Amino acid sequence: MRKMSLFRGVAQRWLVPLIACGCLIFPAVSHSVFAQEVTLREEREIVVTGEEVPSAYGAPPGLSRSRFSNTTQAYVLPPWAFFFGELFEGQGFRHGPPDYLFTQEIEMGLPYRFGVAAETQFERFNGGGGAQTVSLEARWALADWNKIPLNPTLFAEYKFGVGTIRHEEVPPPPGGGEEEEEEGGPPKVPDAYEVRLLLAQDFGEHVEWAMNWFFEKENTGDRGREWGFSQSAMVPVLLPNERLKIGLEMEYKNVTTKDTRGDPLNSFVIGPTVAWKPTASTRIDISPLFGCTDDSAVADVFVAFSWLFGGERGEAEAEAPVSSRFRYLSKVSRSGKDADKEMKQVAPPPCPEWYGDNEWNVNLWGTYTFTNTEYNPNLWLVDVVQSTSEGHPVLGTYDRYIGGDHAWGGGADIKYFFHRYFGVGIEGFALDASKNGFNIFEDPTVPIFTTEKVNHDHTIGAVLGTLTLRYPIPCTRFSPYAWAGVGAIFGGGERDVLHTQGPPDAFAVHAQTDHFGSETKVLGQFGAGLEFRIARHVGWTNDLSFGVIDGPRNNFGMFRSGLNLAF
Repeated sequence: MRKMSLFRGVAQRWLVPLIACGCLIFPAVSHSVFAQEVTLREEREIVVTGEEVPSAYGAPPGLSRSRFSNTTQAYVLPPWAFFFGELFEGQGFRHGPPDYLFTQEIEMGLPYRFGVAAETQFERFNGGGGAQTVSLEARWALADWNKIPLNPTLFAEYKFGVGTIRHEEVPPPPGGGEEEEEEGGPPKVPDAYEVRLLLAQDFGEHVEWAMNWFFEKENTGDRGREWGFSQSAMVPVLLPNERLKIGLEMEYKNVTTKDTRGDPLNSFVIGPTVAWKPTASTRIDISPLFGCTDDSAVADVFVAFSWLFGGERGEAEAEAPVSSRFRYLSKVSRSGKDADKEMKQVAPPPCPEWYGDNEWNVNLWGTYTFTNTEYNPNLWLVDVVQSTSEGHPVLGTYDRYIGGDHAWGGGADIKYFFHRYFGVGIEGFALDASKNGFNIFEDPTVPIFTTEKVNHDHTIGAVLGTLTLRYPIPCTRFSPYAWAGVGAIFGGGERDVLHTQGPPDAFAVHAQTDHFGSETKVLGQFGAGLEFRIARHVGWTNDLSFGVIDGPRNNFGMFRSGLNLAF
């Protein structure tokens, strides 16, 4: 978060407070809950069936998805249900090039109205990009659905900054001059925490509404603060099963830093939102929002794909949905003599076992790795000579082991689960990495002055011993897991060191480059993910992990996706 601009215009000073007041009045309208009643009459039996959808503690299906709309979250997931979301946000600023954010989120519902989640965010801006933050989230609903008005839910999130700040949120200073780059490269995205109050309600089974109040605080840097609200209201259009819904969405933000507490940035965007369900478990949301203040983006466009799966159906804790609009009449039959007989419950067949108590796992996966340090080397070799002769080399910022911002690769691991929930194994991976370097030689007595940029293309490999903990969810194909390992990494860490002798003058000093090859380092790695069993002996795994190598400047993150064979 950066220095903020003034909120222009008297009308704009009053616009956002008026809208906020209207937002507070809207959910105060009284609501009623309609119950579904099925009556068995003499010589007539009515069978009502519907598409099986998960319900969180009696909430309608549309409010049991964790993310209600692109900017608004609501309530919690059903126990042992999983929500996966892929969100794109494109911001068109009034100054400078557009900014693109890509967010991946996975959340798991837990009993007693709890939920936990992990989230990663990548940014693409002005030709550059990379990972920005990794977040851990938790939420808790205060009561079952409709036990408390507006169904309040508490939300907490901690964000780990893993990238660098790539753009300012306000126009450049008057005069158009470029700010001098900070020594040591661009500033790092600071860690931050955020708390929210989530409110949600369905009104007369025709309108679904959710609202979030949020406060975020950075722990370091300029200690930015952000507070505001977002809200959405949606109406189903295509029935049954709520295939299509339309509505209105808005978001207000008030942003300051430690130097601009009295001069906040006020941003308010509003626009339509559309939600379409291609299948019972997937949904696509599109929200083109438009700025209403000078501090807002001209347009803020959201596109999201989400997938809700898993969940233990029929548990006592997960009540039947209050809303009945997703159900439909499918069969009417006359039973005559059986009309007065009691309805009998048929015991369901036993659940298939997708995971064994003792099994070998062989996993083949591809990986994308991103570094903890922004790759921004100093490409002015004369400047390198001058600064080194002065005793303060200016080499820029870059990861000292892997090199560039990212690398692609692949790997494999073999594990033996000696218990249903525990396994040990061996893992190995290889990365195709690259890092720029230099070759400088200068002898003013000859005179000779040669400079050359070089590229260190190299393959990085690692071998680790691992311990894996997993929890196969009963009666499902899903198993969340966490793992940790210790081993060695090799093939990286090349260095180019410039030695100088003589006066601190780039054209009078003796200079020579020494090249150092790869090094082997101790590697620690830990992560978490989710496996889906396509068949009893074939699974699909996806996880996120972090590697630690000789200090934070060499740490890296790793996404993996692969095929698991179980024996």
